[in-house]
Parts: sequence; structure tokens; C-alpha cells
Amino acid sequence: MAREKKNLTLDEFRAAPQPEVWESVLGKVQGGTFMDCHAKIRAATGIWIEELVPVFQKYDALLAFHKVK
Repeated sequence: MAREKKNLTLDEFRAAPQPEVWESVLGKVQGGTFMDCHAKIRAATGIWIEELVPVFQKYDALLAFHKVK
């Protein structure tokens, strides 16, 4: 069953009750990039926080650069 997509701001996310699936999702997310994690959480919960996209992209870029050093 497809999850309802919910685009939230950070403030809305902070104020919203946590979905029941939250604990099981966080236990399964290991490794990968920040954006991979964000996409996996959306697939499992439907939650997407657009404000995090540029932050996670920057972190992913910094991690990639750091691995090359």
C-alpha cells in the first residue's frame, strides 16, 4: 500500500506526532548518503522535508570530498 505523501516544513515535522512506523524505519537506515536516507524515510512514511534537501546535498558533497582526500 502506497503511503500518503506529506511535504512538511521542519516546524511542522517537529510539531507532528511521529508515525507508528518511525522506529522501524530508523532501525533499518544504515549507511548510504543523507539524500538516500531522506528518500528511504519518504518511501516508508510519506514524509518529505524540502528544507532538508540543500542541507543533505551539501553534507553528501562534503562526505564525498572527504573520502577523496
